[in-house]
Amino acid sequence: MKRFISYGSIGQFRNTIRDVANKVKFVGMDEEAGTPIYDMNKKKPKVVAHGTEKIHGTNASVCYSNEDGFWVQSRKNIIHPEKDNAGCAFMAYQKEESWMNLIKCLSHQHKIDLDKHIISLYFEWCGGNIQKNSAVSSLEKRAIIFKHFKVSPIDADSEENAFWLETGGVCVEDDLIFNIAHFPTVEVLIDFENPQMSQNKMIELVDELEPNSKVGQQFGVDGNVGEGYVFTFEFEGDLFKFKVKGEKHAGKSKVKTLKPVDEELENKKIEFANNIACTQTRLEQAWQNTFGIENEKMSPTIKEMGTFLRFIHNDVIKEESDILVEMGLEPKSVNGKISSVAKVWFQDKLDEEAMK
Repeated sequence: MKRFISYGSIGQFRNTIRDVANKVKFVGMDEEAGTPIYDMNKKKPKVVAHGTEKIHGTNASVCYSNEDGFWVQSRKNIIHPEKDNAGCAFMAYQKEESWMNLIKCLSHQHKIDLDKHIISLYFEWCGGNIQKNSAVSSLEKRAIIFKHFKVSPIDADSEENAFWLETGGVCVEDDLIFNIAHFPTVEVLIDFENPQMSQNKMIELVDELEPNSKVGQQFGVDGNVGEGYVFTFEFEGDLFKFKVKGEKHAGKSKVKTLKPVDEELENKKIEFANNIACTQTRLEQAWQNTFGIENEKMSPTIKEMGTFLRFIHNDVIKEESDILVEMGLEPKSVNGKISSVAKVWFQDKLDEEAMK
């Protein structure tokens, strides 16, 4: 039986920062309590996020399994030529053979059993009168396939086992079915230990795109508005997506644009945390204060991390306030970075002690 296969929402960069942090920290479930177990000290990754231009249209998809056949979706519903969304279903059924060739190609390429799975191939239905002031304004209606497609189990109760794969550029351009992979893309290196340091690069890329869409240019139209980018990357088996939009498209909508970051100030915070606050001497001193003989705490444990961190923060204020003033930093502005560095050292020290 045909069922609606959700694309899900594309969040903002701050949502991705949170989601990556949660994935890194999660280590499993407590079988007895049924609660998640987190390791708050695991180091967050560096990744390269790939950006494709975000096209201003309406989200759509074609879906297929051997059991259920072919169907078409808008963002929230299964649609038909009789109950359509901007002519999308009418187009898809007219060009069903082309869409099916693409689905069969992806099935063969990725060895997907269509007796057991549904392939959902998502695209932006755009052009014509669908949206004004967009990358494809003044162009005939067309489909632009996204970078990733979804593979869902036939069993609706197993949707949590769905996964994403790359479309690899499949398209049928003669039928106005394009692929975003064939247009200019960008890359951004993100260090999730200091993710804000990537924001200025993203803003720069969007500012460059906004006055003249690269997709529009490739279609032969200059001066159309570039909405922004959708960035994607894979980390430990999961696909992460976030969008960065320009001011013209943010407008009065709920989507916020990224704010510039003072990179010089951020670098000062990182330098202070690594080279001044968290010296080897201070870290060792904090360890001894926490687990020293005088405190009768002979067995190091993760439960005492708070004591360890409080000693460091208090000692920094006591000994390094003049440097903070000289560098133009407020104590509250560096506390998070100091804690991040100190937590990693603390965990490594615990592991070292456990091996003795």
